[in-house]
Amino acid sequence: MILTDYIKGEKLKENKAQYRFEITQSTMEYDKFQLLLINKRNPNPRGWSFNFVPRPKKWNGAESPDMAITKGSENISSVYIPNPSSPYGYGDIKGTNDACLVIFNKDYKMAGIISIELLIARGQKHNKKNLWFELVDGELDHETEFLRTHSASIQLNF
Repeated sequence: MILTDYIKGEKLKENKAQYRFEITQSTMEYDKFQLLLINKRNPNPRGWSFNFVPRPKKWNGAESPDMAITKGSENISSVYIPNPSSPYGYGDIKGTNDACLVIFNKDYKMAGIISIELLIARGQKHNKKNLWFELVDGELDHETEFLRTHSASIQLNF
């Protein structure tokens, strides 16, 4: 398997923050996230969350990220969305060699982004764009579904 870890974040009604997503499901094996994403204060103390924030467009000749996954002031991953009409993006986890594929809820154009699935491919940082193509083409559907069904629900502390 190429994909090794799964994290699902959801925008909950109890959470009034515009960009915050509470982690509701995880394979619980990606230590970097388990330590970094823990909440220290309300809402949902001792739970996990991340922010999914827009990045300003800069033109310096290189591709610039569309969004970023952050916690506090720390950037965890820049997220590139090559095709804005599809619910997929990619990035890599800062300080690691791991790739991160991102899936938004299917109706994100109408309802906004209410759920985000993060798929981690450990050691695949340099293959992230190729993995994105495989995800879009459905070649990773089996692995994605396996990780979804083998992940645990996270209890929220609201």
